[in-house]
Amino acid sequence: ALLSPACASLCLQGALRALHRSQSPSCSRFCRALIGCLSQDSPAHDQSPLLTSLQDPDRSRLLEAAMTVLDPQGLRELFQGHLRGHLRGVASHRVANHGLQRLLDHAPEDVVSEVLSELGPALEEPLARGHPGVVLALL
Repeated sequence: ALLSPACASLCLQGALRALHRSQSPSCSRFCRALIGCLSQDSPAHDQSPLLTSLQDPDRSRLLEAAMTVLDPQGLRELFQGHLRGHLRGVASHRVANHGLQRLLDHAPEDVVSEVLSELGPALEEPLARGHPGVVLALL
């Protein structure tokens, strides 16, 4: 119930930032639990629930907030489990590309290298759609 309403989403984002700033060990557990909730139910059966969450304006903000405070191993797992193989669509989507940018801003070098390998040949697609942020995040 707290994932969808905008005001509740803002509260969860604030809680993530506060836990991260306090350097609480609960921050990692909270991030993983939040990502787990966003990874559960999806109306699109042919797509990962997390990808659906990235495309939803409210849920993507929560996911982006979680990516900014998640540890490198958690970001690696998020990429490998949900985003690998789907980057062209994510990079070209008007909302989901922002989540990819947050991932690139905070991901370990090996994940950024994998993103570049997968997306490199198709980087002109997000640029053609007016989404230069993914290219900038890669730089």
